[in-house]
Amino acid sequence: MPRYIIVSFPWSSDLGERVRNHLVSRGLAVDHVVLETKQFPDGESYIRYPVNVGDYESAVIIQRAYPEQDRRLIQLVLAIHAALDLGVKHVHVVLPYMPYSRQDRRFRDGEPVSLTAVKQLLNSLNVESLITVDVHKPEAFMAQCNSCINLEPFPLYADYIMRNWGGEPIVLLSPDLGSLWRVERVSKHHGLSYSYLEKFRDRVTGEVTMRPREIDVKGRDVVVIDDIIATGGTIVEASKILKSLGANKLHVIATHCLLLNNADSRILSSGASSITCTDTIPTKYSSVSIAGLISDALLSRLLP
Repeated sequence: MPRYIIVSFPWSSDLGERVRNHLVSRGLAVDHVVLETKQFPDGESYIRYPVNVGDYESAVIIQRAYPEQDRRLIQLVLAIHAALDLGVKHVHVVLPYMPYSRQDRRFRDGEPVSLTAVKQLLNSLNVESLITVDVHKPEAFMAQCNSCINLEPFPLYADYIMRNWGGEPIVLLSPDLGSLWRVERVSKHHGLSYSYLEKFRDRVTGEVTMRPREIDVKGRDVVVIDDIIATGGTIVEASKILKSLGANKLHVIATHCLLLNNADSRILSSGASSITCTDTIPTKYSSVSIAGLISDALLSRLLP
């Protein structure tokens, strides 16, 4: 029997199988099992391992924690506790999308720092690794957390861009200064131009506009890259402005596509030619898989 097992919830089973296949292709013997889950009539969660998980030395639990973040976090807690209680020596957790990560500091008096609360909850269960992908603020996620690992999908984006649109002059744009580092890391793989959108407020009317900082987009394809698309409001506004500045095609890439309230329809209607997401949250736009990134990170944790 292999020493390692990939454990996934039903809505994460596709990712769990891809991760397993990557590990097997790298020479690691590993099993994959899908947890049994249900909801009791009072709303509480039930999980069960369909195998004797205590026979394995290490378990990797993969949980897509969106949607229903609150319930899925409790399910994860139950799965971690059960694995350790049943005899597994080492538990590694993969949360492809880190819930509560945007509340990484106290914005108003009296608020919790939600990211810290979730990290401390999971680490209190003695997990050896807490792995996520493109967390909102990596420095906040990894602060005072030796087990926290943030995986960067940027080389995947660079290759995807060149594979699909590499024949055209391309500009990479961040929707704001805060995410400029993301497009900078994508750009370095193929030497693409990059910048970010500056916001300007008219002091008379109060109207807010955006413009690429010190870069001309006229006649060029533009790829806007961000970590999360929630309502899509910023992307919609950016699309309109970039089109007015003469941009050719506009492509949108985001790691975590929540696409709330038909955000994808609004983005495409505003002039964007395409939306590309990863499979941290499965959507019809999930064209980039992060299974390989996760597998590589696990290899370094699992192998002695």
